[in-house]
Amino acid sequence: MRALAALLLIAGAHASDVERGRALVADRTTSLCLLCHSLTAAGDANQGNLAPPLDAAARLKPAELRERIADMRRFNPATVMPPFRATDGLRDVAPAWQGRAALTERQLEDIVVYLGTLAK
Repeated sequence: MRALAALLLIAGAHASDVERGRALVADRTTSLCLLCHSLTAAGDANQGNLAPPLDAAARLKPAELRERIADMRRFNPATVMPPFRATDGLRDVAPAWQGRAALTERQLEDIVVYLGTLAK
């Protein structure tokens, strides 16, 4: 745990960022991450298996991970992953969500910090 705390301080993150990120990833009403992803390659019956496990994402630099979560369409135009920080080019958007990103910048940062702790 000390090593994690040291890494977080170096990165400018705090334990509360990690905990908020962990809660967001687990929340099936906000981020929806676990509908498609599992946390690890071992999987879990209550987690998704349509997309790569999230611990694999920890190999990416934070900026790379942030870009992919914000709008994966930049890397794969045919992706089914929602663009969590984009509002352009979407179709069939519920009226309550039109013009509104699915995650705030703070939520995105918290998720990126948390996913970084999953590295092996």
